[in-house]
Amino acid sequence: MKRMTVTTCVAALSAALLAGAAAAGSAIVLPDPGIAPEGITADSDGALYTGSLTQGRIVRIMPETGAVADFAAPGANGMVSIVGLHVAGDLVYACSSDPGTSVLTGTAAPALVAFDRRTGAAAGRFELPEGGAFCNDIAEMPDGTILATDSFAPRIYALRPGSERLDVWLEDARFAGEGFNLNGIAYDAGAVFVLRYNTGTLHRVEVAADGAAGAVSEVALPAPLRPPDGLTALGGGRFLVVEGGGLHAGARGALTGVRLEGGAATVETIAADLDVPTTAVVVGGTAYVVEGQLDHLFDPSAGPASPYRILAIDLPAAYR
Repeated sequence: MKRMTVTTCVAALSAALLAGAAAAGSAIVLPDPGIAPEGITADSDGALYTGSLTQGRIVRIMPETGAVADFAAPGANGMVSIVGLHVAGDLVYACSSDPGTSVLTGTAAPALVAFDRRTGAAAGRFELPEGGAFCNDIAEMPDGTILATDSFAPRIYALRPGSERLDVWLEDARFAGEGFNLNGIAYDAGAVFVLRYNTGTLHRVEVAADGAAGAVSEVALPAPLRPPDGLTALGGGRFLVVEGGGLHAGARGALTGVRLEGGAATVETIAADLDVPTTAVVVGGTAYVVEGQLDHLFDPSAGPASPYRILAIDLPAAYR
């Protein structure tokens, strides 16, 4: 048996601990210190996808090992800054927008873009209709319609099955305002739910039999959410909300559970003190949450970001 030095033992122990952390899924550290992730999604094989606000690219991650590989190259299919992501069948959809944080700023208009999840090849590009400004987050309806929010215009867009363009699914002046407004979006039990970042509110949009948007109402919450970003529907009126905490230096956020029961909503913290988290996706009983550290992009006083991480958080029974 080969004799091990103290240094070798320490190195082996460190490697084992890191491998154990990756296997347990406590945190996946992204190796590129400048990737600045925001959105996240997962495919049917359990692979995760996240994109870059600064580089206009998408990477694929194997949560069991923490291995990160390129999926779509910088600028592919007109990508500038990648925000929301969603897998629908064999397609990976992404919102490409231009908040001025990317090396590709000014090279392409905001759009919903699609890639073949097997090959990474471009599979569609759908620019926001006239007046559209910031494609942010994505949801899917039971008929296969893809919805996307616009944070700078009071709109939700729809890409219907077989369509080659985005249409305005909902436009409501109540969602207009300065800064980021409509953000996370999800479908649950015959309605579309959407978060408004600036006001910390959750809204319900009825869906008509033909798939059109119906009445809009605000869900009564005990208190406004702290700048809510990502929204994940778990079924049965249960949701995960990623509260970002804001864009100022030192902001902290949380993964929050929301349960709708009749006309009331129960809100509870699942994980607190997260580093400006942005979005989450659920695989099994685990929520994978991006620590986006957006304060380091939008507040010069925040200084350099820490290594970017995707946290794996075990969900309590009520949210499984």
